[in-house]
Amino acid sequence: MKFTASRLSSDNKIFPSEIYLESTGITIKIPGLFSGETKHFDFNHIASVEIDTPLIGFSSITIFAGGTQMSANGFTKAEVKQIKEGIEAGKKASTNQSNGGQTSIADEIQKLKGLLDSGVLTQQEFDTQKAKLLNN
Repeated sequence: MKFTASRLSSDNKIFPSEIYLESTGITIKIPGLFSGETKHFDFNHIASVEIDTPLIGFSSITIFAGGTQMSANGFTKAEVKQIKEGIEAGKKASTNQSNGGQTSIADEIQKLKGLLDSGVLTQQEFDTQKAKLLNN
């Protein structure tokens, strides 16, 4: 799922920041005129997530992982909450996968359903992943 910062927020006038919430982790892209910064964080490496949602203005999100941090601003309050929930769901699924060793197909589909319900996956992505699991 892709989130794009508002062009009305600071530092996003020409090239807005983007956050990609994927099934394996999160990618933050902060473009610049001549250079930019892009980082991918696997869910199992993310230590914590902080969101700042002021009463007036745009919200920001900061991700801490492996001694590094990356922040992006210019998102709505609902967007940063959805991103944080998606990260928490991804971390939970990642932890369950690493602790359980072998998991059943039903468990995998249940994890995918959790990611669908939290907004990390679209219905189409869910259906595709489910079909792959059932065909194996």
